[in-house]
Amino acid sequence: MKTIIRNTASSILLVTLVIIVIAANSTYTIHTMDELALLERRLFTTNQVINSINTLHLAVLRTESGQRGYLLADREAYLDDYEKTLNKVNTIIEQVEANAIRSDFAEQEERLQQLINLSKAKLSELIETVELARQGRKDKAIAIFESDLGLELYNKFETVFEQIAAQEHKLQKHHIDSLLKLRSDSVTNLIISSLTTGLLVISIFMLLRMNIRETIRHRRELQQHNLVLESRVKERTVELQVYAEELSRSNRELEDFAFVASHDLQEPLRKIRAFGNRISTGYKDALDERGQDFLNRMLNAAERMSMLISDLLSFSRVTTRGKDFEDTDLNTIVASVLEDLEITIEEKQAEIHTDSLPVMKADASQMNQLFLNLWSNALKFTKPDQPPVITLRYEAIDDKQAESLHLLPGLSWFKLSLQDNGIGFEQSFAEKIFAPFQRLHGRSEFKGTGIGLAVCRRIIERHNGTIEAFSEPGQGARFELYLPEDGQPFTNLQQQGVISHAEQ
Repeated sequence: MKTIIRNTASSILLVTLVIIVIAANSTYTIHTMDELALLERRLFTTNQVINSINTLHLAVLRTESGQRGYLLADREAYLDDYEKTLNKVNTIIEQVEANAIRSDFAEQEERLQQLINLSKAKLSELIETVELARQGRKDKAIAIFESDLGLELYNKFETVFEQIAAQEHKLQKHHIDSLLKLRSDSVTNLIISSLTTGLLVISIFMLLRMNIRETIRHRRELQQHNLVLESRVKERTVELQVYAEELSRSNRELEDFAFVASHDLQEPLRKIRAFGNRISTGYKDALDERGQDFLNRMLNAAERMSMLISDLLSFSRVTTRGKDFEDTDLNTIVASVLEDLEITIEEKQAEIHTDSLPVMKADASQMNQLFLNLWSNALKFTKPDQPPVITLRYEAIDDKQAESLHLLPGLSWFKLSLQDNGIGFEQSFAEKIFAPFQRLHGRSEFKGTGIGLAVCRRIIERHNGTIEAFSEPGQGARFELYLPEDGQPFTNLQQQGVISHAEQ
């Protein structure tokens, strides 16, 4: 148990370390990827800003070049490039505006907006001079061209352009440095992850090796214990076989003793009863009333003694003289018993109800004796002013019910309930009535030796079943029998169970 706990704790610790390392590596990797994506986005924005302002700057210069050539040389050819550039200027300005919105720096966004405004003002000045010249007002166009307005606008445009370009190149360098640093950190993290992974692999290998060694050691110890246990089992099996043979011999001796005892005891009883009957018939007149009473008591005692010996012999023969089990139709058994009790049933005007009963593996003669004793009891202990009503019910038992009732597994079980409306008894005596020679009533009320229900229990137990009694005074009695349909004698099952247990 200590080894199992230690191995389990080691495995849990190792799994925890693996999870921590994987989680840490995953977290750092995700963070690195997020940083990389952010830097790439910022670098892309910076490049876009630089490209767009360069394009805008070039467009302003190309437009101004076309304007100058047209005004100075008065040739339309200079307006071709001028007009092409003007057609693209709006698109270029829109790109610069979009980049101004995406910029992460408020100052840079203001400069870009200022650059756009200056470019629009410069372009408006260029367009105005060209249009005046085309309209024949070249003097006015030249006057505007030679004034400082265009130069001032361009100088302002150039200044803002250089500020934006300088800032964007500075940001570009910063982003590139951050990317290089992130790459260096990623390489470092990869090395650390490789080292930790390698250590974990080595730890797992060492733990597995330790577990394998422990397993081999425990297996050897288990094999050694198994050898010792097998030796003890063999010794115990031999002892059990000796005990079984001794028990079988004792049973045979007990059976012989019971037979001899019953024969030897019955013989003097028969002589007592025979001579007593002769005295009763031949010398009745010679005896006074008191002598006849003594003689009757002697004959009754001899009769009870004879019944007691017969019942005791029947009780002992349940297991020693039982027959082999065979397919037995309980409906036939019950019908035969009720036929034997027909006179008693008619005298007491009893009402009998029975369900259809199954066919089971059983000793038919013992089943006959079982039902005879139960029905006889039900007909004997009745109320004097009420006809007896006796009901026998059948119920199949499934595996789940059998398990809850702690019945022997692997057999097909059923339940029989014999209910009467007789005098009943206190529930506290429910176990006492199954003991030999136990009586709840005096001999003057109800005849019998008090061994009938003890025989019933022994028969039920030989058939691997159980029997229980439930009752209340004046409310009748109910006997519940649980029996297997496919059983075999209890002694056979017991011997098989003992040997099987010893072999295990």
